[in-house]
Amino acid sequence: MTSYDIIGNIAILKKKDMKLAKELLKRENIKSIYEKSEKFKGRLRKATYKWLAGDKKTETFYRENNCVFFFDINKTYFSPRLATERLEIAKQVKKNEKILVMFSGVSPYSIVIAKNSKPEKIIDIELNREAVKYAKKNVELNKIKNIEVIQGDVKKVVSKLKERYNRVIMARPQLKYDFLKEAFAVSKKGTIIHFYDFRNEKDFKKSLELVKQKVKESKKKIKILKLKKAGELAPYKFRMRIDFKVLS
Repeated sequence: MTSYDIIGNIAILKKKDMKLAKELLKRENIKSIYEKSEKFKGRLRKATYKWLAGDKKTETFYRENNCVFFFDINKTYFSPRLATERLEIAKQVKKNEKILVMFSGVSPYSIVIAKNSKPEKIIDIELNREAVKYAKKNVELNKIKNIEVIQGDVKKVVSKLKERYNRVIMARPQLKYDFLKEAFAVSKKGTIIHFYDFRNEKDFKKSLELVKQKVKESKKKIKILKLKKAGELAPYKFRMRIDFKVLS
């Protein structure tokens, strides 16, 4: 795994390395260096950072896939390593799709889709109020008109939605509850669901078993379209993505 990430003008190191921090600060575009803790805090699963060098600023502008994002790394979750993942899904979106994004954060999935495809509309659901604030700012920065950002708990918000969607993106953090029941509740025949899970390499099949169990409980039928590694989180631990189509 790469020992650091670059998010805008901030470099985030996996572990304290002052030699590397000083080298990175020599780059014209890097202004701040932080060390990332492996632990996540609270219900919002936010990472914690320790300042190492440079400016003590945690807000940054970040660009990817013809989009720009503004956010605070201390108040929101964002992974630059999912840039390819976001574009891959955007390229699958067909014209005039209605899309629901759960755990939408600062709206990277939705904005990348809106800028690179032609959906009719996208609904974002995010619990973190700070992330919602930045998401709405990002929608404005990218001059997008068809994204609605809703602050709230996925379970409660989904229960109030009256529409069914062509595509549901479940960019969920590492939570015990899988939220597949909620995804099925807003699906219809033909809906594509992108479900993320987190597994050790030897346990990949458990993600499929989980999906199939929830399909049975919800009395649905599906077709598995794709199972892939969507990023390494730690040695032998990966973010998994399962794509499947709702058949009934």
